[in-house]
Amino acid sequence: MSNFTTDGKICIERELEVAKSEIEFDNLEQRYSVTEICNWLKEHNFSKVCLQFPDELIGVSAAIYQEIKKNINVDLYILGDTSYASCCVDSVAAMHVQSDAVIHFGHSCFTKTNIPVFTVLPKRNLSTDAIESVLRDHFKSDDTKLCLFYDAEYEHCKALRSKTFISSLLQQFCLFFDLDNIQTIILGRLVKNETGVEYPMESLRDCICIYIGSKGQTVFNFSVSVPALKWFLLDPEDKKLEHLEETIWFKRRRFLIEKCKDANVIGILVCKLAGEQTKQIVKRMKQICKANGKKSYIVSVGKPNVAKLANFPEIDIYVMIACPENDLYNNRDFYRPIIYPFELEVALNSNREQYYNYHVTDYDDLLPGKRHHLEIDHTKQATDVSLVTGKIRENKIHSNEEGGMEVAEKQNWALESIGQNLQERSWKGLEQKFGETDVKNVEEGRKGIPLQYSNEPE
Repeated sequence: MSNFTTDGKICIERELEVAKSEIEFDNLEQRYSVTEICNWLKEHNFSKVCLQFPDELIGVSAAIYQEIKKNINVDLYILGDTSYASCCVDSVAAMHVQSDAVIHFGHSCFTKTNIPVFTVLPKRNLSTDAIESVLRDHFKSDDTKLCLFYDAEYEHCKALRSKTFISSLLQQFCLFFDLDNIQTIILGRLVKNETGVEYPMESLRDCICIYIGSKGQTVFNFSVSVPALKWFLLDPEDKKLEHLEETIWFKRRRFLIEKCKDANVIGILVCKLAGEQTKQIVKRMKQICKANGKKSYIVSVGKPNVAKLANFPEIDIYVMIACPENDLYNNRDFYRPIIYPFELEVALNSNREQYYNYHVTDYDDLLPGKRHHLEIDHTKQATDVSLVTGKIRENKIHSNEEGGMEVAEKQNWALESIGQNLQERSWKGLEQKFGETDVKNVEEGRKGIPLQYSNEPE
């Protein structure tokens, strides 16, 4: 038996090698804007505040906590594990302690929230002279219009946003961070020229856009949602330009739109923190499904994974309500495909153009009064041909007119709920059978660790 078990003492006394942390503890006050945080708290007279950190900054959270405590007397709480994504402000966790505000550290998706937020962006050094040299070597024509995007970690570089740097690169726009301008903003940024005049995103159609930063979800969202002549990525580390093309990705998304048209049951997967915009987009998704005769169910399982969503085999496709930085949209491990709210609109709202050369990654732009909002069409439609199966499908689109009893009769035959399907299964999960289970005396359980319990033979 000794060949299959190990003494518990060995497991307990085992020495582990801990990798050295890359977190820099030098100059915390400047690196993490401690002075600005304290001034903001004093200005608004907040008494209870949450500090939200991503996983990579948990090691420095206690040190930042102490630095803030030295300058201001306020109740602080550290939020480590967020409800969904670390780029989103965890207002739900803040409500558990009745917090007045949240200090958000690290990368942010700049989505709206119903609680005051102070954002502390990451900081990384940047050589603007090297960046300017690379851009001048590749774009020498006076007629070239450039638009300069940059990662949030370079927001502190004033030289990058100076008029001298912008004007030296011929005709150029630049995206600045601004959370107050609601109409022209996209992912926390708005377009300005060298004189500070604001422009809408549509003005970039005849521009070449360059993103300064590393490759990731942020630059991907910009390249598919902002129409431009060309998209380039300039990584400050290797100082090379990379042409960005997402042709294969667009083909995949158009295929999923056809899958959405074929689906009968659509799951509205909520992966976003509570907020007014979340409620509005969920309501809109349900309206679109109802207008097209599709059954829809709201699914909220916390952080989704393959095992969780596999519990709902009745659902044909999921439309996920999440922030633009969520990368689960491209995950192919799930048993059912996941689409954007924009793709559901293209599939089921006949007012949308079926052939598009852009994408909307932020569902907030689909709401009333925003840039990409269109009314839901309730016109009747007979049949259509699926481009996936090649079969004729019947689109049971209902009229929005009131007083039609034939509409109610047509809907009654399709009434079905996931709860009824669950009742027909042989296994229903853990059940509380009150009064049906005999009461037993308390028994002493196992002692030790899972590697070897005390009652197991040597």
